[in-house]
Amino acid sequence: MFFWKELGRSLGRHGKKTAIALLVSVALGVFLCQFAGNVAAQRHRLRDLSVNAGLRVTFVNTSGTRSTNILVYDDKLQALEESGLATPGLYAAACLFSDGTEDDQPDFRNPERKVQKVAGYTNDTPLTEVGADNVTYFDGFDASMFATDQAVCLLPQERFDRLGYQPGEKVHIQFFNGGTNERSIFPGAEIDVAIGGTFRDAGAIEPGAGMVIPYRTMRRGLQEGHLSVWPSQAYLDIPNPEDLNAVKALLQEVKINPVDKTLDYYAQYGKTASINDSIYIGTAEPTRRTLSLLQSLYPVVFAAVGLIALLASYLLMQSRREEIALQRSLGVSKGRIFAVFFGESACLCLLGTAAACLGCCLAMGTPLSALGLPLAGYVLSYLLGSGIAVSLMLRTGVLAVLAAAE
Repeated sequence: MFFWKELGRSLGRHGKKTAIALLVSVALGVFLCQFAGNVAAQRHRLRDLSVNAGLRVTFVNTSGTRSTNILVYDDKLQALEESGLATPGLYAAACLFSDGTEDDQPDFRNPERKVQKVAGYTNDTPLTEVGADNVTYFDGFDASMFATDQAVCLLPQERFDRLGYQPGEKVHIQFFNGGTNERSIFPGAEIDVAIGGTFRDAGAIEPGAGMVIPYRTMRRGLQEGHLSVWPSQAYLDIPNPEDLNAVKALLQEVKINPVDKTLDYYAQYGKTASINDSIYIGTAEPTRRTLSLLQSLYPVVFAAVGLIALLASYLLMQSRREEIALQRSLGVSKGRIFAVFFGESACLCLLGTAAACLGCCLAMGTPLSALGLPLAGYVLSYLLGSGIAVSLMLRTGVLAVLAAAE
């Protein structure tokens, strides 16, 4: 208790010097808060850019002029999926199926095969783009079914009503797919699919489909019959922009080519992909460089704070040499004197830090969470400088100081 009273009397007894030290502390605190606020602003901007980047790998024809009605290699899609760097956006594919109903029609490649067209999507946007009320899901089913390989389907509303199906009823189907020979058609797996809803229009991507199923269900059904699925449209999203370079490296690894506008305009095979990263790179890279520069300056800033605190404290203590010498002559220990003078610096530092922090939060809108670690470093640097200053003053010869005073 006596120590705190002594500390309070010392601060009050040297009002002008205390005010000067407090102003120095506030000025340093404001400078550091502004610096930390700039760092926080750059981080926030970079986060916003990452969240809103909307980076996407889109499969296109060789010249990059078309992203629909192409033939995408499904094994390349799977390689991107399995990497975890990209997630499926929209895959759209079509093959054939038979359910043994009157809707099966002879296929032009093999009239003995009676089949229908089935569309496979990874989400229901091709259906909802037709209209918000184009799709009706039954109880227990929703759009999330397209992100799985569940054996579920949507049927045209007219067909569902005409054949007298019930919600959730299972329909036995067999997959088929055409080969490279114009007259060939090959059977795939047989599965039972539950009716999860109805639609009125299959959408512009795969019009006229007699059934819509999850893309992965189609993939599974064809692969079990040793057949391939060929999406006519495909894009994947890149959730984390930090993975952009890794995605580009993976595209090269799996032999997905970059766009070459000088090549065949009519090329169909989707072994080519483009990434809409030009705006992100043009904005994020300068922000990232600025942030890196500011963060690298933190040690310099803290060193400058410590040096200024050392000089300010030393100059203020220099004016109190006689007081220090007098206390020493009266038998006050160095430890006691150090504690009092260092306590003064600590109180002024903390008061200045609080004032600077409050002012910057109110004036600049800088979140307090962004100032925590920088201000902790500031306080440590300031107190280190003050401690060194007090220690240097305690080395001054007592007799020399008193003799000079006389």
